[in-house]
Parts: sequence; structure tokens; C-alpha cells
Amino acid sequence: MTESNNVFQKLIESYPGEIDLTNKKHSKIILQTVEFIIDEGYNISEIVELEDHFIDKDGDSLIFLLLAFKIAKSKILASQVTDSLFVSVTFAVYKEHNRILNNSKHPHGEDFLLRKVKQLQWLFDDHPNIDWEMIIVDDGCPERSGRIAQNIIAEHDLNDRVRVLFLSDAIDQDLPTAKGLQSTDDSQKGGAIVYGMWDAVQQNDRKNQIVIYTDADLSTHLGQIMLLAEPILEQNKWAAIGSRRKPESVVIKKGSRNNRGKLFIYLWKRLITNLGGIIDTQCGFKAFRADMIPHIIDDLIEKKFAFDIELLLKTEMYQEGAIANVPIAWIDSDDASTTTNLQPYLPMLKSIVKMNRRYLPEDEESIKFARFIESLDGTEFEYMLNNIPQNIIQRDPKEFTEYDEVGVADLMKK
Repeated sequence: MTESNNVFQKLIESYPGEIDLTNKKHSKIILQTVEFIIDEGYNISEIVELEDHFIDKDGDSLIFLLLAFKIAKSKILASQVTDSLFVSVTFAVYKEHNRILNNSKHPHGEDFLLRKVKQLQWLFDDHPNIDWEMIIVDDGCPERSGRIAQNIIAEHDLNDRVRVLFLSDAIDQDLPTAKGLQSTDDSQKGGAIVYGMWDAVQQNDRKNQIVIYTDADLSTHLGQIMLLAEPILEQNKWAAIGSRRKPESVVIKKGSRNNRGKLFIYLWKRLITNLGGIIDTQCGFKAFRADMIPHIIDDLIEKKFAFDIELLLKTEMYQEGAIANVPIAWIDSDDASTTTNLQPYLPMLKSIVKMNRRYLPEDEESIKFARFIESLDGTEFEYMLNNIPQNIIQRDPKEFTEYDEVGVADLMKK
């Protein structure tokens, strides 16, 4: 494929020096590249070969091409769907009143609602066997993000495809999905996502349905959805999760969250032992078979940021090996993030301790870590974040399922 490699190398040289998925011009370049790949007749195996050639090369411009490869594979997979398929996409909004706007109205505006709709239209609207919807859930936003979303939906005549739910309504109506929530203050993303998932599966006439949840921002291009759908449709998986930590993943991550993320993975791996091959539990891009959802959202411990881990844990308990790990492209959208580097790792870990005790058999080592995490306060945890052992920092997180040489005492050494 030397000639093809040369063609794509020239494309890389024509791209901007860095990629920003909030930039509409950059998004247009990506889709133009995807359409070139498809129009030239490349099949999935040939695209994989091209990915293998370019994945280890340097240069931020390369990200345009690597993301285009993933979206092209997804578009081809959509064209191969012969049975009816219904795709529900849900995400939570909290303090997203700036990012939901166009950047002409706010410097951090991403116009993410309309951009997500356009991504889904581009992926699915020329495939009559696939239908889709988007469910936005207001997680108790004091700035009324949900109302802003409703106005945008009405203004652009999207009511047939997109709807807004309010977690406060689920609590007021005492819906099963809101069990354990006294107010929206008891939810941090998890309660809203679970409500969106619950609502998506209330119609029983959708024979072949996949429910996907994502983040409000534009870090994950929804053109990749069929990469998650394929293992569910073709490999009899119950769930598929996007991973930023596979060799084939394409990631631009800002700030210092990478090392803190490694510590988080190391610690939860000591507590949740049945998710061996899964590393990136917190990537906001996951898909589930609709008929699995009632089994995993019932009676959850966690309605905050660690809810992903509980959903995966319960899925794996339902059927071993039921979760596919899918490498995706993810470009950090950090400017208006509604979480910080320091929080919410500690409360998440404390919730994971509760999961360990409810779902898994007692184990001497996990008990040590559980007691240690329960004892930590914010000051102690911040010290630990600033003094992460080199044996954790220097290792690939995929080793943490087996590697357990950093003990409790090592984590708090002065």
C-alpha cells in the first residue's frame, strides 16, 4: 500500500498543526477525509492496515487522519446493517450553559447539541435500516442548561429526534430509576445518565436497540458509534466501551490528569477484580444492549461519578466476558470542563469500596486497600496525588490487573 501511504502522507502535510474538535473547520476537514477514504473504496481491513502504518508516527496533524480512519470504519459498518436498528444516545448536562452555546455567544461555546445532532445525521440518515434519538438529561443544573437545550431543540425543529429530561422530575415522580435520590444534589452525572438509559428502553417495540451514553462535550466524535455497535451486533456482546488506553487508541489529553488517572486505575483494580481486561472505565463513550439495561441499573449504589464502574461490574457479573473494549479517538475538550483535576477521585474510590463489599467475595488484599481508602481525608489524598509512586507512573495501566507491588504503606511514604 505504498502508493496509498504516500497519498495520505500528503494529506497529513495539508492539515493544520493541531486538532480541535470544537473548531467547525477542523470537523469539516475530518469528514472530507472520511468521504475521500470511502469514495476511494477502501474496505475496513485496508483501513486497519493504514492505521497500523500511521499510528506510531509523530505529529499533531496526524490526529486528523487517525480520527478519520475510525469514523470511516464506523460509516462502513453502518452501511452493512441489514436488520432494523434503533440507537439511543444520552448525555447529562450540568453547568453546560456556556458550552451549549455557539462560540459567537461565549468564548467556551462548543454548540455541542447541534454538533452532536449533525454527527448522528451524517452517520445514519442515509441508512434506512437505522433510526436514532438523542436524550439530554438535566442533572439539576442551577443555570438551567436543560431549558437552554429545549429552546435550541425548538428553534431548530428537532423535537422528533431530541428530547430533554429533568432528573428533578424523576425524583418528584418517584420513578424507579431515581431510587435513593432525595434531590438532584445526590447525583453527579450518574443519576442523570441512568435516568436517560432507563427512559430510552421504556418503549417495548424496539426489537434491536442499543443505548449509548457519552459526555456533553465534543471530545468523542459520535461518528465512531458503530465501532461500539459492531461487537454488540456481531459478536454477541452485551456492552462495548470506548477505550483511550488501547494501542490503537488515538488520544490528546491536556493537563496532569494522566498520572492521576493511573493512580485511580491502580487503586480501583485492587478493589474490583472481575474487570481484568478493562482499564479505561471513565471514558464517556459506552454502549449497551437495551435488554441488558434493566438488569444493571436496578438498585445501584452509585449515582455519582463512579457509576460507570458499577454498571460494568454488574454487566460482567451477569455474563463473564460480556464487555468489548474498543479503541477510539478522543481529543480532550478541557477549557470549560465541569470537573477538576483533584476531584472527584476520592469520593469515587470510597464508592468503589462499597461496591467491593456488596458484589465481590472478601479478599485479604482488597480489604487492606478498602480500609485504607475509607480512612483517607481530602488533605491526605491530595498529598498522595502529588507523590504518586514511580512504579505506578512508569507503568502502563494495562499491567495493573496483575501488578500489585505498590502497597498501602508505599502510597503514603513521606
